[in-house]
Amino acid sequence: MKNSLHVLAIDDHVVVLEGYLSIFKNLEIAQPHRLKFTKATDCKTGYEVIVNQTEPFDVAVIDYSIPNFPDKKLFSGEDIAMLVRNRMPKCKIIMMTMHKEMDIMERILDKVKPEGFINKSDCSTDELIDGFNKVMKNEVYHSKTVSDHIKRIEKGIVFDAIDLKIIQLLSKGIKNKNLEKYIPLSSS
Repeated sequence: MKNSLHVLAIDDHVVVLEGYLSIFKNLEIAQPHRLKFTKATDCKTGYEVIVNQTEPFDVAVIDYSIPNFPDKKLFSGEDIAMLVRNRMPKCKIIMMTMHKEMDIMERILDKVKPEGFINKSDCSTDELIDGFNKVMKNEVYHSKTVSDHIKRIEKGIVFDAIDLKIIQLLSKGIKNKNLEKYIPLSSS
């Protein structure tokens, strides 16, 4: 039996990384294990840690919005998560984000298929602990915003790229009669 829990955490806020470390130190499943906690603050340091890692991570907590690394075509936490998924297929991935845009959530769910997906604005520390514990016990965890999005999809309430663009334009104050100036559709 493995005697350690090896965690990768990537977030561009050091205080958030320290919070994750504190949570993992106190997880139910981590108690009998020795915790190995590796931090990265952007796509570049995340890439370097992942490609130079000899022992696969057990879990990776990755923020969606982290500074990019264009040299390796890594533009977000989603790209880093796919790197982890491809190099360490048994690693449990927990995606973190403040974004609530449907297209971002849908892409992460479809492409990354994370074992945990948490919108930071949904969660208290207790909810994060609960989510991390569930993922470590081989359960899937989605925060409220993500769960609500999945329920809308299951009910057939789905938006395509044009629908999303219309919603974004309307939210910016663009009038209905002017939408055809911004999207490839006629006014009808």
